[in-house]
Amino acid sequence: MARDLNEKGFAIFDFPDPDIEAKMEGIKRDYRDRYDWQAWRDGKLNSLRLQDAWKSDPRVREIAANPDVLDMISAIYGREAFAFQTLNFAVGTQQEAHSDHAHFNSIPDRFMCGVWLAFEDVDSENGPLFYYPGSHRWPSYQNEHLGVSYKQIDGHFREYRKYVRLWNELAAQEGIQREIFRARKGQALLWSANILHGGSAQVDPSRTRWSQVTHYFFKGCSYTTPVANDTFQGRILYRDVQDVRTGEPVPNMISGEPLDARFRTAMLEQYAASASSPSRLLTLMRTLAASPFRANQELPTGFDPLGYLAGNPDLLDADIDPYEHFLAFGRKEGRSWSL
Repeated sequence: MARDLNEKGFAIFDFPDPDIEAKMEGIKRDYRDRYDWQAWRDGKLNSLRLQDAWKSDPRVREIAANPDVLDMISAIYGREAFAFQTLNFAVGTQQEAHSDHAHFNSIPDRFMCGVWLAFEDVDSENGPLFYYPGSHRWPSYQNEHLGVSYKQIDGHFREYRKYVRLWNELAAQEGIQREIFRARKGQALLWSANILHGGSAQVDPSRTRWSQVTHYFFKGCSYTTPVANDTFQGRILYRDVQDVRTGEPVPNMISGEPLDARFRTAMLEQYAASASSPSRLLTLMRTLAASPFRANQELPTGFDPLGYLAGNPDLLDADIDPYEHFLAFGRKEGRSWSL
């Protein structure tokens, strides 16, 4: 496992849980009616996903916090691993090639990984995963390498396309070909933070592709969002994460010490004081985190508040709560709510 992860950026294994069959089938049965299948068939959604179901479903939590998987990952990375996010999919993601490294990163660098578990057999017709072996060895590219400063960063991350172009150009330049993972039910894929991967097109829309993704960080690090950072101008957007196993918050640590609260407060003040877009980013993130409507049962499963704003340009400059706006107006107006 460690050799494959080091050499290829991923490793394949059979999920180590004697009860995994019952858990997978139970999740599939209970979640079937929680997705907006019609919106997906109509092309309004690229995929059907449910984020952080671990908070309410012990089966999802037990898969994410499987002790054998945690022990294996911890041994490979040399630090204690913990799950911090889950995503449950009913169909393929159909997601373009990307690196998680741009969305989730750590200080020190690259202490993040993911595990994808197939809840059913996957072939070329129902949206298999793909990856670019060896791409995990590329340098750690972040905003400062792409000429993106805090003046260009906003809540919609329009400069993200620069990452996509870079990844595609690197793959072409180095002649790295994508490979497809045609998984058997119960097989899992462990991938490193920086590997380029995505979801193939779902050729047969009548089929499903049930799966669970779990993202992991490691203790003793700080946790950031690189696409939102302008590191060398003191703007680092730290993440507040929870350990899925316990539900307890995991502190951001720097060199063995908790992140200085004064330092973090000063950075937040810089964001808020800026006359350009980062203040909007911070305001938006605070709005989303504090929204009393985010858990409203009338929201469609997989509702993406940033996708809702980005897909409705007339709302971009409005100071609104996207959850509240969709419930009050968007659904009646038939607005798109996911990119």
